[in-house]
Amino acid sequence: MIGPHEGRELDLMLTGKKFLAAFGDIVPPTGQIDEAIIPEQKFSPYVKNGALRRFEKQLFSGRLRQPMLYVCFVIPGHEWRAETFFGLREMVHSGEWPADDATDIIIGRLLGYSQEDIDHFIHKSKER
Repeated sequence: MIGPHEGRELDLMLTGKKFLAAFGDIVPPTGQIDEAIIPEQKFSPYVKNGALRRFEKQLFSGRLRQPMLYVCFVIPGHEWRAETFFGLREMVHSGEWPADDATDIIIGRLLGYSQEDIDHFIHKSKER
């Protein structure tokens, strides 16, 4: 995940500075993903009162050969961001779309990152 928003997603969303927060991980045998990875409890009160909407999608990762769970929280009116995020993830996991810089740019834009932050993320990922 690109760094500047990590741990600050909810605050940024509640102040109208971010419209989508997306989380995901491999589904463990217990079926429960740790709160530190997908902060369900933190977002739950805002989903209940209608300030945020929650969407989830489980996809099978052909590369990892395991199911992945993605959870998106959006500001009402921005549901299209979650739909686009899920569609892109589905195409990447199925092999229809490459996991490349273009993918990172699209996802970064959906998540509300600046071009500078996206460029930094792409540069850092190439160093690994």
